[in-house]
Amino acid sequence: MREKLFQFIWQFRLYDQTKPLITIDNQEIFVLHPGKLNRDAGPDFFEAKIKINQTTWVGNIELHLKSSDWNKHLHQENNAYSNLILHVVYTYDEDIQTFSHSIFPTLELKDHVDLMLLHKYESLMNNQQFIPCASAFEQVPLFIIQQQLDRMLAERLEEKVQHIQTRLIQYNNNWQDVFYILLARGFGLHINQDAFEMLALQTPLSLFAKYKNNLLKIEALLFGQAGFLNDYFDEPYPILLQKEYAHLKELHKLTPIAKEQWKFLRLRPANFPLIRIAEFAQVLYLSSHLFSKVLEAKTIKEIEKLFQFAVSDYWLSHYTFQEKSIERNLSLGNSFIHTIIINTIIPSLFIYGRLHGKEQHCNRALDMLKELKPEKNSILQGFQRLNFTPQHAADTQALLQLKKQYCDKKRCLDCSIGYRILKRE
Repeated sequence: MREKLFQFIWQFRLYDQTKPLITIDNQEIFVLHPGKLNRDAGPDFFEAKIKINQTTWVGNIELHLKSSDWNKHLHQENNAYSNLILHVVYTYDEDIQTFSHSIFPTLELKDHVDLMLLHKYESLMNNQQFIPCASAFEQVPLFIIQQQLDRMLAERLEEKVQHIQTRLIQYNNNWQDVFYILLARGFGLHINQDAFEMLALQTPLSLFAKYKNNLLKIEALLFGQAGFLNDYFDEPYPILLQKEYAHLKELHKLTPIAKEQWKFLRLRPANFPLIRIAEFAQVLYLSSHLFSKVLEAKTIKEIEKLFQFAVSDYWLSHYTFQEKSIERNLSLGNSFIHTIIINTIIPSLFIYGRLHGKEQHCNRALDMLKELKPEKNSILQGFQRLNFTPQHAADTQALLQLKKQYCDKKRCLDCSIGYRILKRE
């Protein structure tokens, strides 16, 4: 038995309720309400309601696996534990004393807890499969899974909202500046998102506004600030960029980030950082006031058009400086654009709507998630192997949250799916 499981059993009354609950001093208890779980310091449950004999008690309840844990946790030295209405233990092994010498009943639950429930929980905790409940996942009703996914989507959006709010405070609620940083991070995908964000932080959007009609200067700023223009070149294009950046660096007193921040390992050439920087340069060159255009867009098609462009000719035959590749037609694919929409545009739209009281933006953000096709990666393939097929990007975002924040951390007791599996006969 683990303490968190014991709290879970009490909270959801997963003990045998057909047998009378009798305290150590032989009084029968009726639990009218188990109370509200307290995740901070103090007693485990607040505002519980019990009935002993003909008296109804409302107050706090403390839980322990053993009654002797009371003294181990030094509750006898803390007056916050003097005014309880009940002490619930799995095993009663010794008497306790409070700081104020107050007296309250103790209830032992060991004989009321089904050992099968304990076995199920230990199986979940010790399971090394894709998710702890992999063997039982298909037996959970679809509506339970969907309820959990709705929660996960809300949580995932909330996490992204908090990150955006931090940036808004930092930039005095300047949405254009914040969106520029978020978009840069999005262009880095997962592996280079931190490097791209550092690049944006080191190179303010206001600087690009000075050269909005000069693609070469925008590219020179980005490649130079990214640390890629410090090498020896013998091709005209990178030499020209190098000269432009040297001038701009001196003029604006710029400091580049370290080239070593960028990662190439296990990336497809189309995702190499230099290609993504070249594409990001096109975004800055072709789309001034980009966030305003995002707010005005009514459909995903309109947003897609904002990112449909070709890179400079040099990158049609290069993935890095100096190294030629087979010439190809290089433009942002729909898959990458949709990733930007999911991870950058939708969260930005959602929080903008919330902060400005414009529910239509929040609704549009959620509608877009349900219009976009499901994402594809190894985690989502894992759920498909469990015969759960996501219908749209809202599902896939929720599944990613479920896997990373709940399944990987074995938070089965906080999950509706885990609750269903534990509770099931």
